[in-house]
Amino acid sequence: MCSGTADRKATVSLPPKRGDTGVDTDKLKLNVLNLCSRIEGKKAIVIEDLKTGEAVEINRDEVFPAASLIKVPVLSALFRMAKENHIALDERIELEKDSRIGGFGILKDLGDGLNPAVRDLAVLMITLSDNIAANLLIDRIGMSQINSELQAMGMKHTVLQRKMMDSQAKERGLDNYTSAGDMQKLMKAILESSFRGDILDILFRQQCNNKLPALMEGGVRFAHKTGDLPGVEHDAGIICTDDREIIAIVLTDELADNREGIWLNQEIGKLINSELIREMQ
Repeated sequence: MCSGTADRKATVSLPPKRGDTGVDTDKLKLNVLNLCSRIEGKKAIVIEDLKTGEAVEINRDEVFPAASLIKVPVLSALFRMAKENHIALDERIELEKDSRIGGFGILKDLGDGLNPAVRDLAVLMITLSDNIAANLLIDRIGMSQINSELQAMGMKHTVLQRKMMDSQAKERGLDNYTSAGDMQKLMKAILESSFRGDILDILFRQQCNNKLPALMEGGVRFAHKTGDLPGVEHDAGIICTDDREIIAIVLTDELADNREGIWLNQEIGKLINSELIREMQ
């Protein structure tokens, strides 16, 4: 479909099964918790089969640094404003010299005087996690507008308080935050929106695929966005197969080594593939 130590404080919520799907969600839950217990740090997991309503949720309301996951709410707000004719996707924004920042992306390496279209900035912001593109779009949409959209969707733990690579704002205590539960709400909102096709098309083109989808097999498509900082490794999105959509979200923080967070993402993706997707086929 789709056009260190065990985490003893982890709270696990497993909604009742809706129908006989042949999937042992209790086993899936235990296997996810076992993986989480093998590395130190904070973890939050959401896996939800939207066809059956079955879900595994671990620490879904715990707040994490958003890292580049915050770019998905920016994308959603952009397309909503475009749908309401407040922004034209073919509108061009000049890339000025003082807008150049470091970090991820390609725009920082290109020449002055570019005038990329808003839609192209959206693609770069997601597929290459381009920080300049994200900042240009935040300026165009408005930080307050983006946060208003988050509140309207009931995303209580997600907030955009600074632009990308804004170290001065971070030193003042301003940062961007989210939770696995909020990202779950956002993914559902995207799927229910009138612009789902546009957003999914961009998320499907994600170039950073070394986390949740890295060990998946069998023609699985994953519309997603990653995020990382020192000690932080996230991946969140929608797995699409021929007959179902599965929300998959892994958030980590306070990692002793970022490679452990990447490993956890990969192993959970593999687990979803073997115990959820293949069992359905």
